Amino acid sequence: MKDEMKTSVVLDGQGLPIGFLDHVEEFHTIVVERSDDGILTIRLNRPNKLNAFDERMIREMRSVIWKANFDDGVRVIVITGNGRAFCSGRDVDGLDYENNLETPGYRAYVRANHELFDDIEAIEKPVIAAINGICAGGGVEMAIACDFRMASPQAQFLLPENQLGVIPASGACSRMIQMIGLGRLKEMVMAALPIDAQEAQRIGLINRVFPAETLLRQTMDFARELLKRAPQAMGMGKHIINMCQNVDTETGRLLERLGQSVLIRTKDNKEGMQSFRQKRPPQFLGK
Repeated sequence: MKDEMKTSVVLDGQGLPIGFLDHVEEFHTIVVERSDDGILTIRLNRPNKLNAFDERMIREMRSVIWKANFDDGVRVIVITGNGRAFCSGRDVDGLDYENNLETPGYRAYVRANHELFDDIEAIEKPVIAAINGICAGGGVEMAIACDFRMASPQAQFLLPENQLGVIPASGACSRMIQMIGLGRLKEMVMAALPIDAQEAQRIGLINRVFPAETLLRQTMDFARELLKRAPQAMGMGKHIINMCQNVDTETGRLLERLGQSVLIRTKDNKEGMQSFRQKRPPQFLGK
C-alpha cells in the first residue's frame, strides 16, 4: 500500500523515512545568497507550489542554518520566498505519508519537522522573515520562529488546518499565544480566519509593513542596522527573551543575571564601554 502511495518523502530500502539531517551540498528548493557584509539570505524556491515545504526543503534549510551556527561571517539571516508566496505550509504530498504512520512513528517523524523551526528560533543570530505574500499553515509557523517579521501589504496570514480536521501543530499554538493573545489565536486556529498585513501588525504578529516593491530592500536596511549591534549580546538577548516566555519572573531575572555575567567578560563589552566614553561608534567583533 505504502509503495503505491504518491509522496515527496525520501525513503530508504526498507521503506523508512531518511529524515531531514543530510549534509546538503546542492540546493533544489531554496536559493542561498550571502552578502559581503554578512547577511545570509534564504529564498524558498518552489513558487509553483507557493513555496510549500517538503522533506527536501526542510533538509536543505536545516543544513544551511546548521552551518551558519559555526560561521562567524554570517551575522544576520533573512528568509523570504520567490514568487507570490512566502510559504503556504507543508506540501500535501508528504502529508499522505506521515498521516498514515502509527502514532509513535508519527510523533517521531513530525518532531524532525518541528526541529527546523527550533533551529531558526535557537540560532544565536538574528533571523528576519521578509513575508512577500501568502503565509499559511506551516509558513506562519516558520515566520513566528524568526526574531523579526517584515511584510508587504499583499501578505495574508492563515492557519487553515481546521479545514482538514486538524490543528496547526508545529508551533502556532505554543509560540503565538503570548505573541498575539489567547482570543486572537483562537480566531486563527479554531475559526481559521485569515488576517491581512495591517491587522497582523496591529495585533503584534509582524513588526513592520513595507511596500511590496521595497520589502526586501527595507528588510536588508534593517538587517544592516543589526550588523552594528554586538553579536553575542544579540544572541544572549534572543535566548533570554525566548526562555522568559515560559518561566516565572523571578527565574527570568536569574536568567538575565546569568546572561549578563557572561557578556561582561567579552571583548565587545569592553569595546562598547570604551566607545561610549570616546563618543564614537563601537566596532564589535563578536568576541
